[in-house]
Amino acid sequence: MKFKLLPILAILTFCCATQSSFAAAPKDSTKKSAVFAEPKEVLPEFPGGQQKLTAFIKSNLRSIPGAAGKRIMVYFVVEKTGKLNHIKVIKGADPAANNEAIRVMKLSPKWKPGSQNGVIRRVAYTTQVVFS
Repeated sequence: MKFKLLPILAILTFCCATQSSFAAAPKDSTKKSAVFAEPKEVLPEFPGGQQKLTAFIKSNLRSIPGAAGKRIMVYFVVEKTGKLNHIKVIKGADPAANNEAIRVMKLSPKWKPGSQNGVIRRVAYTTQVVFS
């Protein structure tokens, strides 16, 4: 019976001794705590901003019969070079209006690319094309 309790007592003694040595260890107050900054993300931008993008779309959009007042959501990826790729309609109207929206976005000049923490990245972007 004595020999069965001996290993348990030894383990408990060891645990208590190491616990107290950790608790008694002085803390180093000279170490600076780590500061984590929010990631800085910059979205891609059409040259001149959102107003210029709207003006560009309006000036290049051909009228499609029956498409007046329709809003088409267009998805694309702004590459690191500023070029637009993978242009597709994600919420559209009739096929003629959808194709016109894609055609206009393909005419777009290079955009200012997006970045994350100062590193230029490919960024997915969605905008709307409104027929008037």
